[in-house]
Amino acid sequence: MSEDKQKILAFFNRMNEAMVQKDIETLSNILGDDYVLVHMTGYQQSKKEWIEQIEREEMKYFKTMPQKTTITIEGNRAILLCDTKIDARIYGFRKTWSMKLNMHFEKRGDNWYPVNAIATSN
Repeated sequence: MSEDKQKILAFFNRMNEAMVQKDIETLSNILGDDYVLVHMTGYQQSKKEWIEQIEREEMKYFKTMPQKTTITIEGNRAILLCDTKIDARIYGFRKTWSMKLNMHFEKRGDNWYPVNAIATSN
C-alpha cells in the first residue's frame, strides 16, 4: 500500500476511534471547519453540528466495523469507499447500521484532509 493510502487509512481509523471514544477534541482538530457529513437520509450536517450532537450523545457511537475499504487516488484528490457497520444510538434509537461510506479527501502539502463524507444504506 502506498504511503498516501496509508495516511488516508490511518486518518479514517483515527476518526472512527474518536467517534467511539467521544473524543471531541480529536474530531475538532482533524476535521476541517468546512467538513460536511451527508447522512443516509440525505441530511447535510456541518462538522460543528455533528460534533455537538456527539458531545450531547444525540449520536452515540459504540463500535465501528469496517468490512471492506478501498482507496483511489487521482492527483491531489482521493476517495475512500468503505462498506461498514456501525453500532450506534442515533436520536435515541440504537441499531447496527450497515452503510457504504464515500469519503472525499484533498491533499494539502504532505497531508490528506477530508472534505466530506456521504453515507448511504447498504
